[in-house]
Amino acid sequence: MDRERIASRLSRVMFVVAGVAAASLIAEYGFYLNPSHFRILHLIDIVVVGLFMLDAGVRFLLARRKVAFLRARWPGFVIVMLIAAQIATVALLRGKGWLAPFLEERSVFSLAKGYIVVLQGYLIVFILGEMVRLNRRLATYRIKPARTVIFSFLLIILVGTFLLSTPRATPEGSIPFVDALFTATSSVCVTGLIVRDTGSDFTRLGQGVILGLIQIGGLGLITLTAFFAIVMRRSLGVGESLVLRGMMTFEAVGRIGRTLRYMIAMTFFLELLGAGLLYVLMRPSYGTIGDGIFTSIFHSISAFCNAGFSLFSTSFERYADNIPVNLVMTSLIIIGGLGFPVIMNAFGRRPLVAGRRLTTSRWSLHTKLVFLMTIALLVIGTVGFLALENDGILAGKPFGEKVLTSYFASVTARTAGFNTVRTAWLGLPTLFLLAGLMFIGGSPGGTAGGVKTSTFGLVLASMASVFRGKGSVELFKRRIPDRIVREALIVLAMGITVVSCGTFVLVVFEDLTLRQVLFEVVSAFGTVGLSTGITSGLSVAGKLTLMIIMLTGRIGPLTLAVAIGQRRAESRYDYPEGRVVIG
Repeated sequence: MDRERIASRLSRVMFVVAGVAAASLIAEYGFYLNPSHFRILHLIDIVVVGLFMLDAGVRFLLARRKVAFLRARWPGFVIVMLIAAQIATVALLRGKGWLAPFLEERSVFSLAKGYIVVLQGYLIVFILGEMVRLNRRLATYRIKPARTVIFSFLLIILVGTFLLSTPRATPEGSIPFVDALFTATSSVCVTGLIVRDTGSDFTRLGQGVILGLIQIGGLGLITLTAFFAIVMRRSLGVGESLVLRGMMTFEAVGRIGRTLRYMIAMTFFLELLGAGLLYVLMRPSYGTIGDGIFTSIFHSISAFCNAGFSLFSTSFERYADNIPVNLVMTSLIIIGGLGFPVIMNAFGRRPLVAGRRLTTSRWSLHTKLVFLMTIALLVIGTVGFLALENDGILAGKPFGEKVLTSYFASVTARTAGFNTVRTAWLGLPTLFLLAGLMFIGGSPGGTAGGVKTSTFGLVLASMASVFRGKGSVELFKRRIPDRIVREALIVLAMGITVVSCGTFVLVVFEDLTLRQVLFEVVSAFGTVGLSTGITSGLSVAGKLTLMIIMLTGRIGPLTLAVAIGQRRAESRYDYPEGRVVIG
């Protein structure tokens, strides 16, 4: 049997072993078990780690160029060496060492528990490695990149639903399937609409699952697995690069690896920075240090990913007059909603030409348009909210707090979903204004939903060209290709269609006012999460409708249409032109 066939069969075996390892971890942390079950699971963990070490050894022996193989796969072999060192250390301490009994007697550290925890950490790394292989395998199939993106979202939604259904994820020990599915969908689509209170209806385990789904949904499962592939010194294939280029709206395939590293590093840095600031600013609200750390990290990730999930039952209403907290949250939301291509172009390193760094960094047309639309929408939203609610929900508050509340509402309505005032108490004109902001959403290539700022900007530019009698659409002294303008109009039309159909379905199935239904549907399509309080009371049909709308808003209506549509056949002829009266 040749080397390639052995390696292929070994990969299949280890993929099954990775599934067993994942099931073992889920069983231990998601279910209530007796001590004998724990011992069995720990034995399984040890066997899996042993097989992982064996797999690494066999692959090394099969490699023709062993030095090159070690250089390419050095992270995996470092892990193997660490496991071997840990096993030797445990054997030494258990045999004749005095340190382990000394620590265990004083409840400082349990050698057995520590050993298992470290082994399970290795298992997580092993499972991530198998996910990288699965991602590579999927990319080799002739599947449209758009369908691959949708498949990845559906896969993580199903996994999240199962994890949220485990007994230890909720205080009651169970949750209706449709509620678990809705929560998982809302988390992965970074929407924030909830049918269960996140802070009280889920345990720390359930909240951790929701947080993980938010992070994966914000960045994308394929993006994360590709990043781990780079970390583990595995190059990206052409299929993976094409899928990632579509997800990140990045043109150059050859620069995707560098873009990916920058994107992940920037994301984690900003989320950690935001968590640190929130911990300091909201310290009086925490019970213990552990609660404070988890709460700060949860809200920082939720804000940057524009998710809108909060552990506070009234969101951020308690911080309506807290300027630092408002500024930290809104800054995370805005940066996350700008899109990674814009952030890289505006704030990234300047390119090198002939070994020298350029003295200036030219902003792309896309970056200029995104910044223009973002600033314009923030100003319109803030001024509009202040004017419409000055004698309403803002009545009696100091002017500074009015401006702060209006600014927060304008930012969060774009895609985030947090609130410092009760949304159900807002007037009809204000709800209409917020619905417009939610429908537009954030910018492409980020964590936001909606039709996107660049799409809406191109539609406005095309309208302006008609009013000025121009034969083409122009922006910043550049002519926009007709194909891009047509795609923008299609996205806008499809967005209106999705919202209209979703509103009609909910009006049929739910006994609610048109104002409540329309606002809820637009919030789901824009993956915002603002609600007038009707989400938890929806029927199963209503919840399923919102799930479909959330998924459509997250992946984009045009991506969904491309995934569903058939492969376009090149036409060898053109029909004669026909005329249709417009307007």
